[in-house]
Amino acid sequence: MRHKKTGYKRNPKYLTFYILLSSFVLGYLLYKGIVSFQRSLFVTRPDRINLVMYGSETDYYSLDTKAGRHYQISFPADIKVDVPGGYGQYRIGSLGKLAKLDGNAHLLEKTFAATTTTFIHYYFYPETEEVYYGTESTDLSKKPSVMAVLFSASNASYLDRIYLTITLLGEKDTQFNKISYVKEKDNVLGDTVFRNDSFMKKSIGLLYQSNYRAEQKSVQVLYPNKYKTASRISMLLEGNGIRVSDVSLDIERSELCKVIYSEDIPSETARDISSYFQCPLLQGKTDVYDIIFVLGSREQDWEIQ
Repeated sequence: MRHKKTGYKRNPKYLTFYILLSSFVLGYLLYKGIVSFQRSLFVTRPDRINLVMYGSETDYYSLDTKAGRHYQISFPADIKVDVPGGYGQYRIGSLGKLAKLDGNAHLLEKTFAATTTTFIHYYFYPETEEVYYGTESTDLSKKPSVMAVLFSASNASYLDRIYLTITLLGEKDTQFNKISYVKEKDNVLGDTVFRNDSFMKKSIGLLYQSNYRAEQKSVQVLYPNKYKTASRISMLLEGNGIRVSDVSLDIERSELCKVIYSEDIPSETARDISSYFQCPLLQGKTDVYDIIFVLGSREQDWEIQ
């Protein structure tokens, strides 16, 4: 007696299921692709794209997407900078190992954001615990390495790497203007320390985002405990072109960080502060200011000793 063969291939129910499943997967992938593209530099493209190339030679770059006024800051490995998060001061050549041991590469972003007083959009680094040493940095200008942009570990997406590569291929080394800064020598410890106050005076007005200047929104920063940390965060905002009108103690000592705006639609300034510091964006009363930035628990994340 011959048995009748059965199987899902001859069953229209199975066929319909797989068609629906395939359609859902393709639709989801298409949706994710569209969202990724909309969030990439091909669409968002800020006035300035700030990035750090960390390694034996560490450089900060600020790429001007409109007028082509690019800037570069070189950091020797032995210079010490403040590391947000209560770490104190560390040599730049040791930051990679610190971030590796801490399991937090985001530490590089926060450190150079606090140092350069600008939002760091992307950072590129070798996946190693190697510690670098050196006191000298070249005075010659050079553009970021395309190979490092494409293949180094980074917070940049593939689309953003492609955008940066296309941009850099059209630039020359001489188009990057070097920004100098003062290094203070500690004769007792033998350390060389980055002077934030001096750098702020030299760089103010060079690295700001013009859209923040155009909006001219006033910001009040409220901190729960430490004025020093709030002051450095206000310097970071001002370095980007955001006007900080007041830095005050948060009497309520809110644990939740938040960015409060009073308008019907939040300004780009409010949205970007919220996005960069990962704080909820809320509509509410802002007194005489356009935006109130309540640090809350973010004070610990950005603590400067």
